[in-house]
Amino acid sequence: MKLKKVMKIGVLVLTFALASASPAQDSFPWPVTPFDQSHEITGNFCEFRDTGSSDHFHNGTDIPKPDGSPVYPVKDGKVTAMGSDWVRVEDKAYVHIIPAAGLSIGDQVYASQTVIGTIESGLGHVHFTNGYVGAERNSMLEGSGLTPLVDEWKPIIRFVKFFENNSSTEFPASGIAGKVDIIVKVDEQNGPPSSPISRRNNGTYKIGYRILSADTSTVVYEPPNNGLRFQFDTKPSNSYVHNVFRKEFSSTTSHTYQVTNDISRDNYWDTSQLEPGNYVVMIFTEDTRHNADTAYVPVTIKELDRVPPQQPKWRFLSGTADSLHLFWYANPDSDLKGYRLYFSFDNQRWSQYADENALTAAATDTTISTRLNRDIYFKITAVDDSPLENKSISSNIYGMTNGPNISMQVLIVDGFDRRDGGWTDSVHSFVYDYGHAIWGNDMGFHSASHQAVREGFVSLSDYPAVFWFTGDDYGNEPPLDSVEQARIREYLEQGGQLFISGARIAASLDPEGFSGASASDQQFLNAFLKVDFGGTNTAEHAVFGQAPLFASMQVEFNSYNYAADSTDILEPVDQNVTPVFLYSGNDVAGIAYEGTFGNGTAVGRLVYLAFPFETVNDEAVRQDLMYRTFRFFFPQTGITPEPNAGEITDFWLAPAYPNPFNPATTIRYGLPEPAEVEIEVFNIQGQKVRQLVRGWRTSGWYTVQWNGQNDRGIPLSSGVYLIRLNARTSDNRLIVRHRKVMLIK
Repeated sequence: MKLKKVMKIGVLVLTFALASASPAQDSFPWPVTPFDQSHEITGNFCEFRDTGSSDHFHNGTDIPKPDGSPVYPVKDGKVTAMGSDWVRVEDKAYVHIIPAAGLSIGDQVYASQTVIGTIESGLGHVHFTNGYVGAERNSMLEGSGLTPLVDEWKPIIRFVKFFENNSSTEFPASGIAGKVDIIVKVDEQNGPPSSPISRRNNGTYKIGYRILSADTSTVVYEPPNNGLRFQFDTKPSNSYVHNVFRKEFSSTTSHTYQVTNDISRDNYWDTSQLEPGNYVVMIFTEDTRHNADTAYVPVTIKELDRVPPQQPKWRFLSGTADSLHLFWYANPDSDLKGYRLYFSFDNQRWSQYADENALTAAATDTTISTRLNRDIYFKITAVDDSPLENKSISSNIYGMTNGPNISMQVLIVDGFDRRDGGWTDSVHSFVYDYGHAIWGNDMGFHSASHQAVREGFVSLSDYPAVFWFTGDDYGNEPPLDSVEQARIREYLEQGGQLFISGARIAASLDPEGFSGASASDQQFLNAFLKVDFGGTNTAEHAVFGQAPLFASMQVEFNSYNYAADSTDILEPVDQNVTPVFLYSGNDVAGIAYEGTFGNGTAVGRLVYLAFPFETVNDEAVRQDLMYRTFRFFFPQTGITPEPNAGEITDFWLAPAYPNPFNPATTIRYGLPEPAEVEIEVFNIQGQKVRQLVRGWRTSGWYTVQWNGQNDRGIPLSSGVYLIRLNARTSDNRLIVRHRKVMLIK
């Protein structure tokens, strides 16, 4: 057992060694009447003060008396200095008094005879200082100073807290470790319980601590001076005030001591010098009349653990009209306390939604009841139960949409695990890049890990379209294993619609690109991704869209998020495959396909990009690329299905078409009942730029065009704009709907 000091004690008797020898000083009467009777105190020597220009030690004794009461010197002497509210007689100062009329520096005054001033209006006490500036002494010591002084009331220890040294991290007493600050609040009482609180919350004279065995029979650690840490006979330098007092708990009426410190420097209780286990922290304090209080606080020392929990991993995020459902994989750490959940709408400003008290170690999912009618993103961290809390790095950023106005949800599958390629961080937010582009085209989405798809927790067949990204995974961890291939194969054979993007997908599935690729991998590449591996591109970071799907598009990549080392050149293997993106030398960088897959009879669709979508440099280009993909996947209804005429059961603002647009777009809206209607356009800063509709409309479908100009007929710049429908019904209900459009010049 690592015991720094062991001392057997029977009944604990407190004997205090002085922190410094008490200077010899004379006794003297009180500076207010009656001179030879004890008075109550409202401020003790060396208690904490946060008044004035900076925090400091109180340098005197506050003696309450009514305003206007006379104040007398306690010793004969000459007036050596004066101010508007103070008088000094040699080594004694009397503060908060109006100097007596006619009193001058150099005047001889006499103890208990000469009135040197009266207590200033509104202050109700004289502040008596014993000693010259910088050499102040305690005037309340036994056998000296103010005499007589009667104090029958002991100090009270109000609380004992434990913190990591020089930190705001608080330990519970049930688990402390490492270097510990012991924080103690004491109220020294200089009056009976019936006294005003100002006389019962003063600072103490002596305070210290010891560490005892669990049964309190043995002192297992004791700081120097028999455990006594502070004893205030003379005033320390004010520069040491925060060594003595814990700033966030201390004020003029609250004196909270850092008993593990030395007066002149930081110190701590090093719990590593003791074996883990149960102990008792003994705190003792005493006033100048030997009235004392002692607190015994049971504590448990634990091993210092600085290993954070493993990074949490999302499983699946989905949203319904009224709720959000979040699933994650159980964290295997044995000391896990729980999880902290954060949300954001822009992947920049994050707020905490729940902590480990709500999401305990046993939790692997949570449901949030809300109607957002928009996209939202989440990350989660894990925290352990170590005395010094350890927090994991966050999960990847996943997201979803929810709300009754979202008519269709697609699925984003995160298939990117690599950390030693172009992307080296342990956390990525690529789901946000996909989700933001999807929501920017008025579509909803859920997100899932590829592991959740592999294990069958998420079914691709539940979604009309799947957006699967693999980043620059390659080599020993191919981006699509046999189980994932089987899931995709089954989905496409049933008529599914797949958008897949990644730097080295074809290379990893073709023996010519990766020696570990199997015949089954090659068959999947040919039959379901409709290409062969045609070579490696390392120089080209731009591709050019081809008619009809991506006509006139130029897509630059590799300078946003990360730069992939290389991308694939694709060789179509099916006559129905359409090259949709080419490198500058006409090598194929992306294909589209519509038809059957494998043994399936249902028509499915595929868009396969040989470059990572999340590395596309420009947000407007990402939204345009996503928009054109949706037009390919859902050619009959535009992007979002809308109610048929005569079936309008809710106020409806349909997606604008075309979107993106130049020079004009058409906006369609439906009303289930008559209403006063406004349709307005706002820029991304929230400023209104155009009023399109204003007036009463009966129920039914309507259309309006916007030509990309503001109310003054001035063409607006390229960018994202918000279309807002406000409908106020005859019974004064206000219904609001939004759509986003993109103007491209």
